[in-house]
Amino acid sequence: MDIIKLEGEDRRLYYLVAHLVMNEEVLSYNLNYPYKTSSEYLWFIAVDEGNTLGFMPVKLEEGKAKINNYYVADDDCMVFSALLGEITVTLLTDYELEAVTQLRHIPDFEKNGFSVTLYWKRYAKMEAFRNGKECI
Repeated sequence: MDIIKLEGEDRRLYYLVAHLVMNEEVLSYNLNYPYKTSSEYLWFIAVDEGNTLGFMPVKLEEGKAKINNYYVADDDCMVFSALLGEITVTLLTDYELEAVTQLRHIPDFEKNGFSVTLYWKRYAKMEAFRNGKECI
């Protein structure tokens, strides 16, 4: 598996994720919230043998890197770890790293160095800390 990093308006982004972000099952995975991008985003995309396994767009603004509206096929723990690991290595030294996660994904984020800072009805706000646990 490889992790590809692309700017939010890179043409290759559309080739790798457009078929997913418009897919009814993927939108349902995201609780029917649409995916967004702009020049403020950096996308981390997990690929293997030409297949997109998951992606996490990260919005960079005001010293914060915010993960929101992600997708990981089959909620695969290894894909979560690969994406979150690359995001952490790339951004944590220069940004405060936050995520809005679905409640069911809290354990995947916790295994990768995130901690819950706030709960909502369907989501949790999490922040990354160094020395996180690895995916088991």
